[in-house]
Amino acid sequence: MATIRRDIGAGHHFIFDDTVVDNPNEDLFDPNLWQAQNKVTGKAKGRGTTLFITHETHQWVLRHFNRGGLIGKLLSDQYFFTGVEKSRPFKEFRLLEYMREKGLRVPEPVAARIHRRGAIYRGDLITKAIPNSRDLHHILCESALSADDWRHIGKALSKMHKCQVHHHDANIRNIMMDDKRNIWLIDFDRCEKRTGESWKQSNVDRLLRSLHKEKTKNTIFHWSDEDWKYCLEGYNGE
Repeated sequence: MATIRRDIGAGHHFIFDDTVVDNPNEDLFDPNLWQAQNKVTGKAKGRGTTLFITHETHQWVLRHFNRGGLIGKLLSDQYFFTGVEKSRPFKEFRLLEYMREKGLRVPEPVAARIHRRGAIYRGDLITKAIPNSRDLHHILCESALSADDWRHIGKALSKMHKCQVHHHDANIRNIMMDDKRNIWLIDFDRCEKRTGESWKQSNVDRLLRSLHKEKTKNTIFHWSDEDWKYCLEGYNGE
């Protein structure tokens, strides 16, 4: 991977892997153009809409950055500009790049961009799709995981923490399993490298809360406290 940053004027800033993308421009991040070319193969709803795209031999995920919560109702997709490298798309791109260099199973960044107008910017990120994968929420609504699966989930969190990466929202929808039962972590918006150890338990606690929440919300949800014991075994290297 060879990362290039390009600033083309008029507030447009790009960062990209030049082994995948030759000459990024606004069109690369335009959902309407992908739709018009019939290259959108799926969508996922979150704070905004995430598109799954097939382009040539590539399978990509395009995400537009949107705010959540009350401020999201006011500002939607607008962020205050404090520097290109401090923008959320650029920070996530750089963090994914760092984690992949450390051998973590996280999405491979393809390109990111921001468009600045005065003190405000909007942004997008493209990553490579994780082949043949589903998030844990969908899987657990259909079937149970094995003890080893839960240990691998714990190990994935542990590896991330050993790289000193804090995940802002380590819930089961941000953990994927592929058809080889490999565990992947996704959605690193607002995540960051941190020093120390004290914050790590909060990530583990967040995952447990999300499991309890989904167990309450879903009539069928294949998870129990026994499974959590296996997850902690994996996390603690037992």
